[in-house]
Order: sequence, then structure tokens, then C-alpha cells
Amino acid sequence: MGKNHFSILASTVIAAISITCHAQVRVELKVHQSIGSTAIVSRYDGKNQIEVDSCKPTPDGVYTFSVPADTPKGIYKLSVGKGASFDFIVSTDTIVRFETYSFAVEDSLKVKQSAENEVFINFRKLRQKAEQKMWLIESLRKYYTEPTMFSQMLENEQQRTAFDLYMQGNALASKANSSLVSSAIRLELTPQPITQGDECSVKKELSEIWWQGIDLTNPDIRFLPRLIPRLWDYLENLLCEGNYTREEQDSVLTKYIQKLFNLPMHSEIKSLLLNSLCNGFAESDYYGVISTLQQLNENTICPIFNDPELKAKLVLEAGLIPGKKAFDFSFKPVGQKKSLKLSNSTSKYTLVLFWSVWCPHCIESVPQIYKTYKQYQGKGFDVIAICIDDEDDAFQNFIKQNELHWKNVRIPYDSNSKVILKYNVDETPKMFIVDKKLNILSRPSTPEHVKVFLEKNL
Repeated sequence: MGKNHFSILASTVIAAISITCHAQVRVELKVHQSIGSTAIVSRYDGKNQIEVDSCKPTPDGVYTFSVPADTPKGIYKLSVGKGASFDFIVSTDTIVRFETYSFAVEDSLKVKQSAENEVFINFRKLRQKAEQKMWLIESLRKYYTEPTMFSQMLENEQQRTAFDLYMQGNALASKANSSLVSSAIRLELTPQPITQGDECSVKKELSEIWWQGIDLTNPDIRFLPRLIPRLWDYLENLLCEGNYTREEQDSVLTKYIQKLFNLPMHSEIKSLLLNSLCNGFAESDYYGVISTLQQLNENTICPIFNDPELKAKLVLEAGLIPGKKAFDFSFKPVGQKKSLKLSNSTSKYTLVLFWSVWCPHCIESVPQIYKTYKQYQGKGFDVIAICIDDEDDAFQNFIKQNELHWKNVRIPYDSNSKVILKYNVDETPKMFIVDKKLNILSRPSTPEHVKVFLEKNL
């Protein structure tokens, strides 16, 4: 990359910002060794960036921008030319000044005036240094996959680096005079658990401290780009794949969503977070979560729950949740002359599995579920695998190639089919674990969910 390319990157930023007082914002940028390229100030709006102003420099490399008084507080981006940019924060400081050099905009960036950005930029540099170190450690770990003293040392160093970043980042956040600045920093930090334990316990502990130091009562944090990703990371930590059944996941997610919304929170923050959760879970099989979100949906914050198709689906699914009775039906497995009936099963648990050859997730999941079937078939577990495809050849080829020696059935999809209707087969794979009395016990959606249920019940 040539020197001329880097010369586009240079900047010194002076931002006069006072959103609180509704004053117009003046942003100045001085570029050392400027070549006169256009510079842009933009603000983050979720994953998007909205341009606020742009201009060219004076002969001595000074840019001047105007930011409207109604522009929100939050993290802004200053870009010079095509290749260089850095983030800064707009909070309560009325003047913000930076200085940097064209050949290394971020590395040489200095805060000349703004206590808030002094903290914020120092944190960003701290984080960048830690991430570079962790990347190097991870690169080395790829070559030491077997447990050795050196691989353990690398793992320990990686954990130490993450812990140091968290502690030093928190210390910087504590120095900020603005809750917006401290929240912006803490949104980018991953809490570090103190106690040791199994993976699920550690992740629960993380969730307990996930929102510490983040001021959810400040409406301005809704403009911070890390808020929504942090919300979903918070819930991702709780899934504990391979340890929880689908129902256990549903219960834990419900509990921690309720915990989140019991925290002191501004109404605009609640609306933003709740909308994101509603949109993310509305089409899922986490019906406990959906029910909780509907209860939290005061003043119809979530428009998606007004969708007629979703309402109809939820009514149908209400009769298919654990605790309800499964529809009894007769079927004739491939290779057998005699029809069987679900209610006549002698197995303790039966998995009713709807799948399709043309469903990529099914193609991946069905063979994995078969391995679990082979492991537990002698302990009281059976599977009725119902393919809903029209094409018999594709169905036959798949079960032969994968040697699926369980109860294979083909019921071509038909909206008038009682089995399809009663189980609301609107997607595949769709699974139900039932007992001898046709009680629905679980609604797994992954092979791991099936295996965990059997591990805990057989």
C-alpha cells in the first residue's frame, strides 16, 4: 500500500457538540500532509451509518463540519478519503479536538481536548491491542490442538488477556463523567466470571453481570451500535447447547428476559430491546419466550404480534406444546405390509420426526438423530420418521444411502392431510417426543435436543 494512499487518512478533529443544550455542533478536522480529500462525519444507526456532514479542507488542512442540533448523541465515525476512519463519542463535551497523522490515523490519534474522548479513545486503543494479542495467541493454538503444557500456557494467556482487558476497560469506564461514555465502553466489554464451574454455570454467571455498569435509564444509549448485539449475546450465553433440552432453554431464556426488563430502564430503551426480541423470537419454537414477550408488549410495542398469520400459527401451536396430547394416527412403514398406530407403541418414548429430502437442515440432522436412535433404541426409544416429499425416488435413495433402519414413512405434503394439519407441519424438521399415553413431552429442534432429553430420561 503506497504512501499516497495513506496520506488520505490524516486528521485532527475538533467537535463542538452539545446535544443536551440543543446547540448546533461544529466539527473541525485538521489534516497533516493533507491532499485535500473529502472528509465525512457520520453517526451509527444500528448496523447502518448516516452521513451528518462532509467537506474539503482549507489549504492548511482544516475541515469544518456542521452537525444539526437534533442529531442524537452516541458514537460517530470520522472518515477521510477511502481508507481511514476512527470512531469518537458525542456526549456532553462541547468541544472535542483530535490530532493525528496521515500514515497512521488510528495509531497516532491524540485527543487534544475532550475528557470524554480521552477515556473513549484510550479504551479503543486498549481493546485493539488486546484483540491483536488474542488473535496471535489463537493463531498459535491452531498448531497445538493436542493437550500439552504449551497449549495450556496459550489458553491461560488468552484468558489472562481477556480478563485484563475487562478490568482495565472497566477502570477507564469508571473515569468517565458521562454515563453514555461509560455505557459505550462497557457494551464493548465481555464480563469475566470469577468462579470456576461447568460451562453452563459460568455462562449463567456471565448473564447475571452482563448489564452491570450499563445505564439502561439513559435513552441515548439506544444509538450505541453495540446495544442490540449485546442483547442477543446475553441470550446466546444461556442456550448451553448440548446440556439443555429445548424446554429447559425456553425456561432459562424466559427467566433472564424477565430479569432484564425488571432492571431500571427508560421506556425508549425498553421499546427498542423488546421490538428486537419480538422480531427475533416470533417465528421460533420458544413458546414460553413468546408468551413472556406478549405479556411485556404493553401499548403494542411489537407490531409483529398483530400479524394475522402469526396469530393463527400461535393458536395452532398452543395445542402442540409439552403437556398437550399428540394426535394419534396410523402409518405403514417402508418395507412392511402391516399398518401400525402411534398409540400402540411399546417404547417408553417415541420421536415423531417430520422431514424432507429438500431441506438442508434435515439432510444434516436426520443422520445425526439416527446415531442417537441406535444408541438408545434398546432402552425404550423409537422413531417414526415421516418424509413429506412427493418424490418417492429421492426419499428411497436417501434412506438407503444413510442406512436409516427405523420406521420410515412417506406422507406427501397435503394441506388436507390430517397428520399434516394436526401437527401443523409448516416447516421441517419438526419433532415431537411423546410417551406411551401420547403426552407431548418435548419439542426438540436439533439433534442435540433429542440426545439431551434421552440422556436425562433414559
